[in-house]
Amino acid sequence: MNEYYPPNFDPAKIPQRRKPENQQMKVRMMLPMSIRCATCGNYIYKGTKFNSRKEDVLGERYLGIQISRFYFKCTKCSAELTIKADPKNSDYVVEAGATRVD
Repeated sequence: MNEYYPPNFDPAKIPQRRKPENQQMKVRMMLPMSIRCATCGNYIYKGTKFNSRKEDVLGERYLGIQISRFYFKCTKCSAELTIKADPKNSDYVVEAGATRVD
């Protein structure tokens, strides 16, 4: 907030950081639906918080909206579970490692 910028400061000279096209980032999210782990049968309920990895699905867009995929681990057996955003239906789809319960 209170930073000094000298009169000859030119923001165009700051090098721009390049990121890989399919970079994954760590996010903290809440599970949007109840699911059951396919490996151990553990139920994971809606609203459970997870540290997850988020990536943009390359080549998939819906009306200009980038579709995202989330990877997280089962709380009991640490198997990897995957869900994908479905903006067409304003929902999420379980892709791998689990089945939807609700």
